[in-house]
Amino acid sequence: MPAAPKPQHTPRDRFFHFRISTPEIEAINRHAAQAGMRPGVFVRDLALSGGNLRIVSRVDESAVFELRRLGAMLKSLYPKESNWTNEEKRAHWAAMKAVLEHARKLSGEDDAGGEHGDA
Repeated sequence: MPAAPKPQHTPRDRFFHFRISTPEIEAINRHAAQAGMRPGVFVRDLALSGGNLRIVSRVDESAVFELRRLGAMLKSLYPKESNWTNEEKRAHWAAMKAVLEHARKLSGEDDAGGEHGDA
């Protein structure tokens, strides 16, 4: 099976210079490192996105995956037919929703409600 062709891109042969303070460059370096990007790529992508660059660090990606996995496990353990009280069932459901909400916040997704909505 032949390899897919690489997408064509415009060569980057120009430099853009600007002045920046020491605290600003430290903040850019810190944010770029958190996103797993080089500072120049970080600044370029941020500028080209109009300030709407969604950045999820690699640590956050693994945390999001694990939180979603835990939420799914909690959902599968929900007792459909048991002698749990309504209060115990609500606590279980609230824990699952809290885990999934933390995953949603870490991933930077908009808060569009859960699978079952807010009751």
